Amino acid sequence: MQSLQLTSEDHHARLLPHVDRLLVLADMVGHVDCDAIHALYEEEYAFIVGQLVPHMEAIERTLYGQVEQVLGGHHSMAPMRSEHAAMKQLVEELGRYRRHAEGCSWSAVEGLALRRALYRLHSILKVHLAEEELYLGVLEQHLDDAEKDHLARGIAHAMTEPL
Repeated sequence: MQSLQLTSEDHHARLLPHVDRLLVLADMVGHVDCDAIHALYEEEYAFIVGQLVPHMEAIERTLYGQVEQVLGGHHSMAPMRSEHAAMKQLVEELGRYRRHAEGCSWSAVEGLALRRALYRLHSILKVHLAEEELYLGVLEQHLDDAEKDHLARGIAHAMTEPL
């Protein structure tokens, strides 16, 4: 039997170092050698699209409906879904800068926009992951062990690759 709380904590523990690297990367733009930025940018972008986005989608599919049912409100997770949409828009924005990253061909204005997108994604993710933990606490209190196990397995199996 898998623990819902432990499954989520494990995923978040693996996500947070990457979330924190977004802040490091943002601070590097315009201040360090572009080759160093490009390597880290590509590594973190690959993580975002290959791990973070699938994780968000898995959590939304697997948990949000259950949380709404427990809370008795069909729209109680609307703010979290809205944050997912905002994060996906920021990921798309980061994707547009990939063509500039190699060779560091972004302008000063584009560099500022890239930094803004990285800072925004970092801040939304930090708050969002903390909020997810609160909702998981609600599920832990209101579901039986079999239901929690089912959700934990849904999270683990919904991932395209293990974190």
